[in-house]
Amino acid sequence: MCLSSIYIFLVGFTNCFFFKVSCSKSEFSLEGDYLLGGLFALHEIEQATPLFFPETTECFRHRSSKSGYQMLQVMRFAVEEINNSTTLLPNVSLGYEIFDHCSDAKNFPSVLSFISNNGSIKPKEKLNNYQPKVIALTGPYGSTRTITIAPLITMDLIPLVNYGASTSALSNKLQYPSFVRTIPCNKDLIEMIIHIIRWFGWNWVAFLGSQDDYSSDGLKLFNEYISNTGICLAYQERLSLNSNYNLTFQKIDMLNINVIVVFAVPQYASKIIKAAIANNIQGKVWIASQGWAMNQQLPREPGIGKIGTVIGITERLLSVPRFNEFVYKDRRTTDVNHYEENDIQSTSKTCNQVCDYCTLLTPEEIINENPTFSFAIYAAIYTIAHALHKVLQCDMSECRKNIAVKPYMLLREIKKLDFPLNGRQVKYDDNYDPTICYAVVLWHTDVNPPQFEMVGTYDTYPEVTFTINNSLLPWHNNGSDLKYLLLTSWCEIPQHTFRGLVESMPRQVRAVLPAKE
Repeated sequence: MCLSSIYIFLVGFTNCFFFKVSCSKSEFSLEGDYLLGGLFALHEIEQATPLFFPETTECFRHRSSKSGYQMLQVMRFAVEEINNSTTLLPNVSLGYEIFDHCSDAKNFPSVLSFISNNGSIKPKEKLNNYQPKVIALTGPYGSTRTITIAPLITMDLIPLVNYGASTSALSNKLQYPSFVRTIPCNKDLIEMIIHIIRWFGWNWVAFLGSQDDYSSDGLKLFNEYISNTGICLAYQERLSLNSNYNLTFQKIDMLNINVIVVFAVPQYASKIIKAAIANNIQGKVWIASQGWAMNQQLPREPGIGKIGTVIGITERLLSVPRFNEFVYKDRRTTDVNHYEENDIQSTSKTCNQVCDYCTLLTPEEIINENPTFSFAIYAAIYTIAHALHKVLQCDMSECRKNIAVKPYMLLREIKKLDFPLNGRQVKYDDNYDPTICYAVVLWHTDVNPPQFEMVGTYDTYPEVTFTINNSLLPWHNNGSDLKYLLLTSWCEIPQHTFRGLVESMPRQVRAVLPAKE
């Protein structure tokens, strides 16, 4: 198994180099004094299939993701802005190499390219002599995808400054010594969700997730953190794309659960919400995790208003100043040669720098995509630039370009960083996790276009603060949907009373009740 996996990696790696001439040089590559790597999901694989012969993933054959393309543009914008700065990296330019990263486990050629030196990899090379292709990289989106590739990056102490992987496992510096993230860890997100639940006195909740590292980690932390809070997890399930969603909602309805935490990646969250609409689920309170809290499509689903109140948790400062102007300028300079390059790319098949739909997108389509991870990507690129500024001993006019920059040198400086960026302070703790700056947003699906209103905040810098403006939360049916939300916690019911209640219930309800020791 191990040998066959290595063979698959090498086949993909060499194929990409054989087709090197065909890879796009427009949006995927930029020359510079120091090269950054970028991994973005421009396409998404909806259902993974097993391999029966060596092959690499051809991302362009799968479902397109406008959100992933917007993320790529944020990286390009950040690099251009830094290159135009006269103070951050004067007389030094950043370049990049970007790949489409659409798979949890089959996108290794791009990673091998990043860590190579002139097309080869020497695993036993000493770090102080080793100079990989990139000095640092950002991405990919998703915890499972990141955990899959992180060992290849971190074994050489190349900073992996990630914008979209929140599983708490990545905070382990013994396993992932050079992993840095610009979004909060799952433990922070779960703590925020519990703050919200306790704020309103709810104690009878369901937790729905997906079968991946992100949801698995979230469910584990949720179970751990609700201990001694009075919150009872009445129902929990991690769903696959083929799960019986109808049965899931039948169980939730039979248990009279009116608060549902959906801790899932967008693909699964979309299936869950659409299934709720199809099953005529009404009057619930939905707590959306960061991955889908600002989803641009779901609030437009017919019937979304009936399912109840959707409260999302997201980063508070989402906007990136001047990004809109960059997108409009970039669209104006896109010419026919760009289209011709894409036609060539489709024949190369393996280098995953193919995006046939991208040049067809209007500026408005790019700008109006989900902005949840925009600031995180922006902060990731600026983190690398500030670390490079320190390594090159830059002043306000020039950097010392005679210094041989090694990736581990940047990592050493990242831990010490503390700089302002668009009103936010960018700094990291000992696990390379960032400070927290969350917003609680309320979905308004009764207006066109739908709106997201900030109704609460949670910060950890300079001190821990949490607040919600209750007056901004118009509960459905003038509060009648709280009928079951303020019941005495099931978890607090005495054992003999619990047994009597269970015996009096219909068999179908008893079958889905949580265990009570």
